[in-house]
Amino acid sequence: MNEFLDYIESGKRVELITHAHNSTTRFYCAYYGIENNSIVLSCPKNKHIKFNLPTGENIYLYAYTRGGVFKLTCKLLSYNEKQCILSLPLNVEKIQRREYIRVKMQIDTVIKIIDYTGTKIIRTKSKDISAKGIRLLLDHDISKSVKIEISIIFPEQTINTLAKVIKIKQTDTETFKQFNTSLTFISITDKEMNFIVKKCFEYEAAQRKKMLEKEI
Repeated sequence: MNEFLDYIESGKRVELITHAHNSTTRFYCAYYGIENNSIVLSCPKNKHIKFNLPTGENIYLYAYTRGGVFKLTCKLLSYNEKQCILSLPLNVEKIQRREYIRVKMQIDTVIKIIDYTGTKIIRTKSKDISAKGIRLLLDHDISKSVKIEISIIFPEQTINTLAKVIKIKQTDTETFKQFNTSLTFISITDKEMNFIVKKCFEYEAAQRKKMLEKEI
């Protein structure tokens, strides 16, 4: 249950998700460690909302580790301006094997392919994305490319990075071939990675809200 402890490091950034008043709010803090059978974090921060959750309430902690992404369900024990204390996990779920969350979010994407025949520009949408890479469904096999430049066009920001092919799986239909293409980013900055992580969580929160509204 506490497999995440084998991977998470002191000072590592984690995220807290609260569900209150029919809304989902995300806060960021640093993991300090385990003390007195409790999880100790820095004070949760959000640029727009002050952390103000009643003690005893359930809270979800997302830990991004080299062993994967873990979702911990904890109880809020106490907090002040310096730190936040949570109970040891009531439940631990390993939601992804990779360190960064990946979501099926469609984002406008432009790929510049340079190979021995020249330069090609491909405009498409992502099939899924994480802070480290992207998956696309293309009409061309780009495995022989010498250089790949990719632009991911979010409404707020465009991220430009070099990329390389990780995996390509050909999918044949009755009329044409398609190539399920996975790329990893190789020149992306930490700031840009953090932005993608933020957008992934916003997308997941929006999807969860839609599901809850359908159930009401």
